[in-house]
Amino acid sequence: MILIKLDAINSTNEYLKDNIQKNHSKETQVAYTFNQTKGKGQRGKVWTSEPDKNIALSVIFYPKNINVKDQFVLSMQFSLFILNTLKSLDIPNLKIKWPNDIMSGNSKICGILNETKVKGSFIESFIIGFGININQVNFYDLPNASSLKLIKNIDYDLQGIVSLIFQNLKKHDYLTNALKEFSENEFQKLNHQYHLNLYKKGEFVQFINNEKEFFCAKILEVNKKGVIKVQKEDKTIKVYNFQEIKMIIK
Repeated sequence: MILIKLDAINSTNEYLKDNIQKNHSKETQVAYTFNQTKGKGQRGKVWTSEPDKNIALSVIFYPKNINVKDQFVLSMQFSLFILNTLKSLDIPNLKIKWPNDIMSGNSKICGILNETKVKGSFIESFIIGFGININQVNFYDLPNASSLKLIKNIDYDLQGIVSLIFQNLKKHDYLTNALKEFSENEFQKLNHQYHLNLYKKGEFVQFINNEKEFFCAKILEVNKKGVIKVQKEDKTIKVYNFQEIKMIIK
């Protein structure tokens, strides 16, 4: 596994995609920067970040025999990886907001974006990128955003946190497990941990759909494909893909 530090880059995800295309390498690479200028978030949004305040980090690897329909399992795994890494820093009230943002209480501290390259029915390469708010204290028009510094009142060493993430990747077999097909037993364990840490599970929360209609529903579960199952106030059960609804945080 190779660790690459970038002084500044538009996007660590884009850097890895370009680098692999140029070098045709199949080696796992981790690229990071403290100055990402055009980071990407979910739903096509831009992930804005003050220079030298936060960490943008992406990992590219090459799974074997993992069907593209199971790609959300990889997303589950890496959401839990970041959550557990932040737990080791004593960040309180950590949860995974569907599908894979990391929350501390009701504040978002980490956004996760994965990009998949497919060959036939299988995943050829998988890039997962993390934007972690570390020392930034002003988020302007992002009322639900926070940072480790705001939560703990500590100035963090960015390089030290990168080293922790890199060492944990090697130590905890996350990449080893992600490179192979999951057994049903392994998936059930992972699925159980994901739901134990799922933000607002079992609670009624507000959503908005693509037609700009608001509704309240109780979060029941998320399946292997990343589809969320909810129970509306009239007791009807509905399922939605990530692109179909958005959770509203108050």
